[in-house]
Amino acid sequence: MNRFERAGLWAALALTLVLSACSGDDGGNGGGNATPPQPGPNATYAADIRRTSFGIPHILARDEASLGFGIGYAYAQDNFCILADEIVTVNGERSKYFGPTASNIYQRNNLRMDFYFKLINDDAQVDAHWSRQSPEVQALYTGYVAGYNKFLRVTGVANLPGDCKGQPWVRPITTRDMTRLARRLSVEASGINFLDALFAAQPPATTVAARARRPSLTKMARATLAAQDGPLSKAYWDQVRERIGSNAVALGSEATDSGRGMLLGNPHFPWFGILRFYQMHLTIPGRMNVMGGALNGFPGINIGFNDNFAWSHTVNTSVHYTLYVLTLDPTDPTRYIYDGQSVPMTRKTLTVDVKQADGSVVPQTRTYYSSSHGPILVVPGQLTWTAANAFALRDANLENWRLAEQWYRMNRAANLDEFKSAIKGVLGIPWVNTVAVDRQGNGYYASITVTPNVPAAMEAACVPAPFKPLIAASNMYVLAGSTAACEWAVDPSTPQPGIFAAGSLPELTRRDFLANSNDSAWLANPAAPLTGFPNIVSKDSYPQNGRTRIGILQVQARLAGTDGRPGNKFTLPLLQETALSDRMYFAEIMLPDALVAMCSGNLSHTVDGQTVDLTRACNVLTQWDRKAELTSVGVPLFEAWWSQIGKSAFGYAVPFSASDPVNTPRGIPQGSAAVTSALRDALARSVLQLNAAGIAFDKPWGSVQLAAKNIPIPIHGGSHRAGDWGTGIYNAIISAPVPQLPGARIVNYGTSYIQTVTWDDGGPVADAFLTYSNSSNPASLNYADQTLRFSSKQWIRQAFSEGAISGDPAYTVITVTE
Repeated sequence: MNRFERAGLWAALALTLVLSACSGDDGGNGGGNATPPQPGPNATYAADIRRTSFGIPHILARDEASLGFGIGYAYAQDNFCILADEIVTVNGERSKYFGPTASNIYQRNNLRMDFYFKLINDDAQVDAHWSRQSPEVQALYTGYVAGYNKFLRVTGVANLPGDCKGQPWVRPITTRDMTRLARRLSVEASGINFLDALFAAQPPATTVAARARRPSLTKMARATLAAQDGPLSKAYWDQVRERIGSNAVALGSEATDSGRGMLLGNPHFPWFGILRFYQMHLTIPGRMNVMGGALNGFPGINIGFNDNFAWSHTVNTSVHYTLYVLTLDPTDPTRYIYDGQSVPMTRKTLTVDVKQADGSVVPQTRTYYSSSHGPILVVPGQLTWTAANAFALRDANLENWRLAEQWYRMNRAANLDEFKSAIKGVLGIPWVNTVAVDRQGNGYYASITVTPNVPAAMEAACVPAPFKPLIAASNMYVLAGSTAACEWAVDPSTPQPGIFAAGSLPELTRRDFLANSNDSAWLANPAAPLTGFPNIVSKDSYPQNGRTRIGILQVQARLAGTDGRPGNKFTLPLLQETALSDRMYFAEIMLPDALVAMCSGNLSHTVDGQTVDLTRACNVLTQWDRKAELTSVGVPLFEAWWSQIGKSAFGYAVPFSASDPVNTPRGIPQGSAAVTSALRDALARSVLQLNAAGIAFDKPWGSVQLAAKNIPIPIHGGSHRAGDWGTGIYNAIISAPVPQLPGARIVNYGTSYIQTVTWDDGGPVADAFLTYSNSSNPASLNYADQTLRFSSKQWIRQAFSEGAISGDPAYTVITVTE
């Protein structure tokens, strides 16, 4: 990043014109009928890796083993170092190579991560997980490992890209490593968020004085309820969902000009690390032909399309774990009472190798304690381990061995009915909604995920009174751990005990539209609200986030013909305009009232002992287009201001109404001196904050928000995290200042693999971006090519048919065998 020069900004814009001339946009349609390569007499694997424009690999193989081999080799060509680094993580070895105090790219401490993965990824658990995979999934992974390792062997550690070139932590991988990675991905929205709390759990002192200082359950519950951060707060889990959040819209036959289905998939994921997407096309003739994006290191398509249907995912609001409060044996804080009997906690002493300041490595041990529900945790100042009580975590997705099987079956589905059967039959989706549509215009929404079976009656009976407010406040469930009556209910039809059956979870089929933007299942279509589910599955009648509201409103306006465009149906270009409209919904509905209140009269305002002239800020916000386009002026000022206001300051002019959830709450109360003062305080603090950070709020957004490539690339879109329900921008992009580039904000999260898909008589017509491009290697031609196209909103037609693939101007093919 220290190589970036501001002049590069204009070079990046110019290069978009060069790349558009050789984009290979003529994608064509239809499925493939190519002949896959056959392994030689002494070979097990053979795959063709056919690359088209933007380096997208189309992998052709005769079976799952060879397909996995091709995926592993192609992926390693583009992103070897990302997976190599994550293999260190899931084996609990970061402290050994990078030291105990450093953090990974997602700001998780190395030492605490190491102990967490030693806890959940020991050989016995991993081998048990692997043994339950189908032969096809085992073949995929075995082939993937062989392909990745072949690339390493052919390339050599000394010739790898800079991040891992010559590094001692680079090694061939195993199926155990990949199983550990699958388990890590499963718990992204559950257990991994408690690794600090699990690390902190140690038995309390047992002296009389120590016992006297211990808080009661009521005090702990109140402290937890008041928490503004940490893994027990609403804000924390809102950020988890937003960090890996998404938008998805399925348009049925009643909503499109062609009468065929149409899909928008827009996941908001990290631009760095293992949670990046990798774009590819996978074909086993007669068995699988699917294209889209996959999380790094995953041998299948997570979000994509085929000849007959397309799908996407959004992180759901279902809770995938519960806590249990244990009543302890008064004679020993490492024993707990269960159905009247004193039961000892189990102890597991773990060892992590830790790099010292002098470069030596020494072992460090720590004992983790567990009940029958799961490991003990401590959140300092909130839930603590006292002589009377302790808290345990039960993670449903730690028991979910079906993640790989789930997407394998979805990738194999030939039509939407088979796709739905795969979702419900495997019941292995860990933490995302599914939004899908087929070429005939049948839309489908499902929040069918691995969710603890805590029915409403159990919630009422088993959540102790002090912890009931946590359900409404932060969707946190603390069950009584002293009785078998409060164990998760068991439905014999489920593949693992203690989770809801698929038939008990929300789903909806429509031919107009279905949408989700990380709120509950309630308003997948406002005309058919999904209600009556247990709270742990899906809540209803609560205020929706801004992306949910603007997403629904944009679709409704199009179908009503009130969006200012001709007609009242969607075309693919109109869906693309909707996806990247860059409108900030809360600016549209809140800022006009606010400007009247705070930008009239004397604009010299004192806050926190500093006097600020608000004239320039008011002028900028008044003239701002309420968007986060490259040319928009005022985006960082609104984000800073809106993040400080919140509903708690003065409420809304029109409060939330469950009968009008898409349009409420809205507006700022007028005529109140207190409201005016609060608005001005927030604006003045925003000016001071941005000035201190060196962020200019009166310059075009494209000169401030940049992608960190070899040259800085301007990026449209804005933060969806500010305020109580975000700014309401569909194209969510999170960026932050960095010292290497003063005055800029560098993108780190947000819109990632974004696809729009429909069909014509020949097959799928798909336009997409992988916003950060398909390779993480700065020396690659595919390190920034799609980023430039995203910057200029030049959608990329996907080459899906055999004719489109072989006719692509950048077409190359290699056959890899072993």
